[in-house]
Amino acid sequence: MGKEAADRGTLHARTSVADALFTATQQRVLSLLFGQPERSFFTRELIDLAGGGHGAVQRELARLQASGLIVQTLLGNQKHYRANANSPIFSELRGIAIKLLGPADTLRQALAPLADSVQLALLYGSAAKRGDTAHSDFDLLLVSETLTQEQVYAALCAVEKTLGRAVSPTLYTPAEFHKRVEQRNPFLTKLLAGETTALIGDKHAFAAVG
Repeated sequence: MGKEAADRGTLHARTSVADALFTATQQRVLSLLFGQPERSFFTRELIDLAGGGHGAVQRELARLQASGLIVQTLLGNQKHYRANANSPIFSELRGIAIKLLGPADTLRQALAPLADSVQLALLYGSAAKRGDTAHSDFDLLLVSETLTQEQVYAALCAVEKTLGRAVSPTLYTPAEFHKRVEQRNPFLTKLLAGETTALIGDKHAFAAVG
């Protein structure tokens, strides 16, 4: 029983909230349609962007359309899909898309006003590994020559309310970053070798510059 309990604990620790609620295909399709509700997507575009099989995406679109959660229109011979803003649960699905399915896009938009001052921004930790829970922070690594910790916190304050979870930034100057890389700092070594989501810049290209 002890091993079974441990196995269950490991499984739970590795299951993200999004994975517990939706299949991988559902997550990608909902993220696209409800993450950008003002936009319509044609079928081939959704299949390519979702990265799922043709049949799986088509079946998900058919279910969503039949339920009234999305609407289909014809432009020429092409079917276009978009989120149904008149659905009674549109706001709830929009919130899920922002908080669970597309946090990287939400964080990227929050950092956009600072983009000219940021050389590298990475989402790392449990969220990047898709093992986050409802209580997990969003861990960010930022590299900037000019930004202060206070400026970073100010930029992320509003997005914490949007995501409903804390955002924990770690800020380095380029010199500090490259020095730690050269010294094989355990934290940065593990971060750069692990799963991350790029918000600004490319970690391998930036690390190689130094």
